[in-house]
Amino acid sequence: MTRLYSPLTLAIVGALVTVVLLASPNAALWAASILMLPVCLWLLGGRRTYPVLVWLIGLSWLQIAADVLEADMSGRIIGDGWMGRYREQAIYFSLCAIAAMAFGIRCGTRLGVRVFGPDVRTDASAAEDRSSVRLHRIVVAYFVSLILGQVLGTVARAMPGLTQPILALALLRFVCIYLVTTTVLALECGYQWLLLIALAELATGVGFFASYKEPIFVMLIGIAASRGTISTRKWIFAVASAAAVVWMSLVWMTIRKDYRDYIFANPLEQRLEWLAQRFFVDPIDYREAAIRLVQRVGYTDLYAQLLARIDLGAVPKNVVRYRAALEHVLSPRILFPDKAALNDSKLTSALLGFEIDKDTSIGIGFVAEAHLDFGFPGLLLPLFILGFMIGGTAQYFMTRRAPLIIREAFTTASLFMAFPFEANIDKALGAYITACLVMALVLKFGYPMIARWLAGAGHPTKVEQATGCTQTQGGTDARLAR
Repeated sequence: MTRLYSPLTLAIVGALVTVVLLASPNAALWAASILMLPVCLWLLGGRRTYPVLVWLIGLSWLQIAADVLEADMSGRIIGDGWMGRYREQAIYFSLCAIAAMAFGIRCGTRLGVRVFGPDVRTDASAAEDRSSVRLHRIVVAYFVSLILGQVLGTVARAMPGLTQPILALALLRFVCIYLVTTTVLALECGYQWLLLIALAELATGVGFFASYKEPIFVMLIGIAASRGTISTRKWIFAVASAAAVVWMSLVWMTIRKDYRDYIFANPLEQRLEWLAQRFFVDPIDYREAAIRLVQRVGYTDLYAQLLARIDLGAVPKNVVRYRAALEHVLSPRILFPDKAALNDSKLTSALLGFEIDKDTSIGIGFVAEAHLDFGFPGLLLPLFILGFMIGGTAQYFMTRRAPLIIREAFTTASLFMAFPFEANIDKALGAYITACLVMALVLKFGYPMIARWLAGAGHPTKVEQATGCTQTQGGTDARLAR
């Protein structure tokens, strides 16, 4: 699967797409955006890059390129008007920023090899993977983690000083989803479990916030990381999962305001009935929904507004975001209970000069904040440092004393939501450090306690026999019931 996101493959596809898009009124921005993707993947290290790191850079790239796509869909030229040059600068600067981050990730990974040692990816590791987990037990662990997540959410609300570390434990759900995905793909059976988990996540993820996407993203990362041949079933599941997320997102963009304003406070039965009606019965204007979705994904407009206000001298002089983020992280709430709560919208209002609804949280993004503190090209250094941290962290997890599949699962769960493009640096940095620390402790002390249970006995269980999918400790015997 790594060939799908190799720099050469993406460069060829990007060149072809660029030729097609030369007719676009934003052709220069398209060319820069499309060609920057293979450049970033080359900077990451190419085919040997851990899939979760490709995901991190690819998602940030998508949030930049989406603004160019939205302009084309709306028939706009991004460079028009007095704000045009700032919108173009925001896109070009953001592309340079993620390239610096990608290079930092590669350097951090290479230094991690020197500090932690190289990760082991051999046939012996593959054999160890087959004997280290049993599919039905991972499925059981997933449902336990699902219940645990609900309990942890309740505890976090009761103990606000420990919210971040408590919620970081909820990442164990993504560890289980990754393990189920990669195990099913390795066995080439048990797809019913993946379908059940996907449906459960899609059904329960439509709440006040749309949290149905992240579990499917983890599955897609697991598919990209899978070893062996690319079977038809792998392709079908990958395409179906991506299509389901896109479809639900399109519908959600048209109904989310009504759901939040009028439906969310109703009893569960009424909410489910309303959602079923809107998703499966009522007509949807998919063109309008697609434009709204692309607008929601793109996230350089606030950066452009910040650039304009910096030129006008309208930005407060005493705002130093990266130093404030370090001070915030070094002052844990458990030791400093009076520490002020983070308020993204308040900061955005102060920097951009417009009011934001009190129930809405909008950040300008850590790239824009780096520009505010360091200018361009000065912002490339802090972005390189953030990437360096991520690369070193990935190498740490990938060199722990555990089977390869377990290391990959913890690496993915710890990093796949690290530093989202729209997040402010104080929230992103704190969440990243907390998640990595908690998951490192769980991997070191928690996993050994259940390792033998996950591996199971050497004989197939009744569940495995019923589903036609069997494993043995010395290897794998996967077959479909006939």
